[in-house]
Amino acid sequence: MITSFFKTSKPIHYIIFLIVLICLFVYQRIIIVNYQGNLSNTLNEIGDLLILLASFFTLIFIVTKNNLTYNNGYAALYFCLFIGLIPSCLEENSILLSNLFILLSFRRIMSLKTNSNIKKKLLDASMWICLAAIFEPWAILFFLVLFFGMVFYSVTQIKNTMIPFCGILAVAILLTSYRLLTENAFPSVTEFLPTLRFDNTSFNNTITKTESLQFLAVVLFGIVSFFGKVVLKNRLKIPSVFVILLAILIGITMVFINSNHGASRYYLFAFAPTSIILANFSETTMYRWLSDLVIGLLLFAVLIQWSLNISFLIN
Repeated sequence: MITSFFKTSKPIHYIIFLIVLICLFVYQRIIIVNYQGNLSNTLNEIGDLLILLASFFTLIFIVTKNNLTYNNGYAALYFCLFIGLIPSCLEENSILLSNLFILLSFRRIMSLKTNSNIKKKLLDASMWICLAAIFEPWAILFFLVLFFGMVFYSVTQIKNTMIPFCGILAVAILLTSYRLLTENAFPSVTEFLPTLRFDNTSFNNTITKTESLQFLAVVLFGIVSFFGKVVLKNRLKIPSVFVILLAILIGITMVFINSNHGASRYYLFAFAPTSIILANFSETTMYRWLSDLVIGLLLFAVLIQWSLNISFLIN
């Protein structure tokens, strides 16, 4: 029943999704914290909410523009469910902004398959990843997605390979100019270098959380199902499949290497590509009940978790 409702994309779906995302954001960022309702804080929260909504619509644009799914609301549905499952991903401003930049880069990487405006797309993608890395240094790992995308879409000519480095240089020049104008000092390279923050105890606590296990189980299920359906039967989609899978792997890796620093927040980087994988599963499976079961279990997990959170807040 749930699968049938979202089988064809309709405006009402996106109204529902927007309401859900706004409610999740308000609860996580305003209700459960000691929110100070002054003008500055209000403007900051509105800005962060707009970043979240921009990420949501960027995902929809990536899916529809690159024909990664049919005309349905599955990807948007899974994205909202993942946000509801791990709402702590909304707590860090830098992660929200960095994820938006990664999605903008992902939009350009996925469009490489058209073999048009290759140089412009590579430059744009590299600059977006650099901007993301300014806010979350480990986002630099997404350069692997860019370079693998170049290989998968057969655009690895020597002149194209140099373009991402030009993008890095361009962002470095802009950042240096900004720091000289505002602080009269050169930026320190070390502040933008990723540092490994791995703690075994914290890692175990993060990875064994119920919501973490649920998300990883869904990821594994989606990958296995999608691999069998698309890779083995539709060779034309193989490049896109591996680019998406690599993006998921990097997003989850960021959780592991930041295990003592609010690690579950980094799952946000894996939400969009995982949503695409599961959307393909829901639209291609012959067993609609199985898709309903996956969506239903996710929805049930979200409702149970939020019921417990609200009960804890009231008490």
